[in-house]
Amino acid sequence: MKNITNSLVFSYKVFPIALILLMLSLHVYSFNYKAYRTETTPAIDGVANEDCWKTAAWAYINQPFDGKTSIPDSADFYGRYKVVWDPSGLYVLMEITDDKLVDLRANPRDTYWEDDCVEFFIDEDHVPEVHECGNNAFNALAYHIAVVPRDKNNYDFGSIMPFDSPDAINHVIDLGIDCYTYNALNLDDHVNIKIVKEGNKYTWELGFKVFDKNYNQNSANNTPVMLTPDKVMGFAIAYCDDDSGVRDKMIGTIPEHNDYNGPYPFYRFTNELGTLTLNDSVLLSNTVNIESENLMKNDFLNPNPVKNTLNIKNAEDNNQSGQMAIHNMAGLQMVSKRFEPYNTAIDVSWLPAGGYVMQISGREFLCKQLFVKE
Repeated sequence: MKNITNSLVFSYKVFPIALILLMLSLHVYSFNYKAYRTETTPAIDGVANEDCWKTAAWAYINQPFDGKTSIPDSADFYGRYKVVWDPSGLYVLMEITDDKLVDLRANPRDTYWEDDCVEFFIDEDHVPEVHECGNNAFNALAYHIAVVPRDKNNYDFGSIMPFDSPDAINHVIDLGIDCYTYNALNLDDHVNIKIVKEGNKYTWELGFKVFDKNYNQNSANNTPVMLTPDKVMGFAIAYCDDDSGVRDKMIGTIPEHNDYNGPYPFYRFTNELGTLTLNDSVLLSNTVNIESENLMKNDFLNPNPVKNTLNIKNAEDNNQSGQMAIHNMAGLQMVSKRFEPYNTAIDVSWLPAGGYVMQISGREFLCKQLFVKE
């Protein structure tokens, strides 16, 4: 088990501020999200003040998920998310900007994809197979979560409620054995949801129970899967944006899923999903302590920018071994190797041109620095 702190060091001597801001503002997406373990289960309250949320990496909801959507202006829609886990489930923090919420259908099973909703696709065993409905319904679950809350005391005809009302609920449904959409299942108990509204910005905090393909919709005794390190699941998010009374846009984490009529349409086959990998490292938000923060100087990489060989310069008084990793700006790990406490050189000639983050970590220290590969 490892602990990772959040101490990111930038060299302003090497990088113009404008360049750094540009690189960090790129809307990247990731097919493969690495979720770190949290020691403390987040309170699902929409506040997101836990250590795990302070340190987990953002990924973006900015791709034409249905292969047809043109990506809207950020004032119309903007979305990003984080994921952490513990043995009892997945936890998602999501920030959505949507200038107009529409929910015209009181019954949550009534053409639910046409109103504003978010779809969370979770494939517990990451096996390519059909999952939409019928006998294959639970090979994966596609949770459709209503953006607009309704009265929890009236499932079929609940009125629209304020987000902070104690009677508000964002209904969760998916198809089961019956493929008729009006008989979609009520899965409210699978997901704990809290949404906090601030103008056109909505902060979602969600806790998911994870079920495998043996889920029985007619049983009240289904047991969620206990999650374990290194588990890989199929995973994707899609936001259905309704500005006109029907779904106008479908923006997600995976692009170009437009095979509606072919053998593997995006909404019914699990090979169209990205992956979620459960890492056993624990994210902590505390900074490096005073004794540790001098072990590595702020500018420990040279030359920067670099073409071929990147030198890692360690402070003379640091005699601790550790781990070195390089991530691209989408958070994808490009290389990981042992770090020894002396001057180290690494060949980066093979890296594509762009921005990267070097991370050096040990038992009592962690340091990161942005560098540019020419």
